[in-house]
Amino acid sequence: MPMKPLSSLKYLPHMHHTDVISMAMAPLNKQNWIEPDEQYPCFLNHKLELGDQKQEAVFRALPSSIDAQHEFYQTLKHHLLEQHSHLYCPVRAGLCYLPNGIELAVAKDQPLWNASLWVADDLLIMQKLNDQYCLTAASLCSPSSWHLSEKMGQSMTRIHDPVPTIHDKLTPKIDRFFNHLTAENPIQRFNWSLQANSELAQFPEDRPIYPANTPLYYRCERQTLMRLPQTNAIAFTIRVYVYPMMDLTQVPGALTQLKGAIDAMPSAVKGYKDIIYFAPALQKYFSDLSL
Repeated sequence: MPMKPLSSLKYLPHMHHTDVISMAMAPLNKQNWIEPDEQYPCFLNHKLELGDQKQEAVFRALPSSIDAQHEFYQTLKHHLLEQHSHLYCPVRAGLCYLPNGIELAVAKDQPLWNASLWVADDLLIMQKLNDQYCLTAASLCSPSSWHLSEKMGQSMTRIHDPVPTIHDKLTPKIDRFFNHLTAENPIQRFNWSLQANSELAQFPEDRPIYPANTPLYYRCERQTLMRLPQTNAIAFTIRVYVYPMMDLTQVPGALTQLKGAIDAMPSAVKGYKDIIYFAPALQKYFSDLSL
């Protein structure tokens, strides 16, 4: 679904972390766990549309995740009512989004899907199975080039297999991080990538070499991770922002630093992030830079 761009560039993670294959974790104040904004109705329509068209592609859950789903549901509901009471109020078992008067029906057997309809973020759950953290439930309507069906039930190690160099650089750190994550100390991190349209849902596909006149978009993911204390599961949220590349000219140094980050990427990482397909189209954004 094409998105109306935000009026300002809220996050540009490449300006703070040039290495795209890095954890770059930062402490998160629990009050800022979810960051609602005026784009929520667009995300809701996007989720409802995909849910109607292909529910299994955007929501999956292992039976063993049901208690964690309920805990995530209640934790998110409490957070929205406590921290964002100007936007949400309780109705029946769910919530009402006050600016638009949106009330959402509740399907009792899908608490994570229900909760995901309250916010722009995608919601995922990871639990320890056979001594490894695995993806056990997810409402994922804005994937960044992956299919939920291929990742469900997989360990974090297997989920990250396609990422170049990650096992050498980060896998041991990821395992340690998950083991030490607490309910009182949530974490946030950011990813960035490029895409050739403004669609939120970026499913894997065979990419062409995009011609020089292709408009490009900068895609940012704000990710948060928090322990759910009752089930000991990990709540993982992903909020996607999509900006037209030309908007980066509003921020001094943004395009210059983006070019520097791309130039510094190993070839395998450029391939993984599809940068090689965007190379001709990138030239018009970088041609006037004096580096």
